[in-house]
Amino acid sequence: MKKVAFFILAVAAVATLTSCGGTKDLAKGRQEITIPCADKGRSDAEFFRASNVGKSSDMAMSREKALTLTKARLASLIGSKIKSVTERYANEMDAGGASEFSQTFENMTRDVVNQQLADVTIICEKTFEAEGGGYETFMALEVSKDVIYNGIDKGISRDKKLEVMYDREKFREKFDEEMKNLDAEY
Repeated sequence: MKKVAFFILAVAAVATLTSCGGTKDLAKGRQEITIPCADKGRSDAEFFRASNVGKSSDMAMSREKALTLTKARLASLIGSKIKSVTERYANEMDAGGASEFSQTFENMTRDVVNQQLADVTIICEKTFEAEGGGYETFMALEVSKDVIYNGIDKGISRDKKLEVMYDREKFREKFDEEMKNLDAEY
């Protein structure tokens, strides 16, 4: 009985040692996937960009889905960057008007971003037949930072409350800093 227990213990020890041994090439047997248009969907200091894919059994619908999903992703990116700019800008304002400015400003910028997304440029579009049927459309869009900034600037000019609290130069400085950070994120 002792010999059987010793044998089982020895086999378990050998199995444990061999399973923990050596380094393994984790990429071996794996193939990198290249997603069409993804490389063109990276924002930088001059443009907000995004990419996505739409799938459908109808080719036109796959394109429409890709456009809608990519615009949604672009709007989300712009919204988060503008929110960051607004928070940084509001932190430098006097405490009394900062929270009111931020809230009013965020509501106005959402409307401006939605209006500006009507004028996006498609910088990449590729449609493929999907395995198992249907179509996949890959798309990348861009909108200039200046188009977004000018839209926000015009929106502020139309709102008398915001215009009183608005320092154009300081806001532009914060906006440009955030755009430069987009380069660092990639």
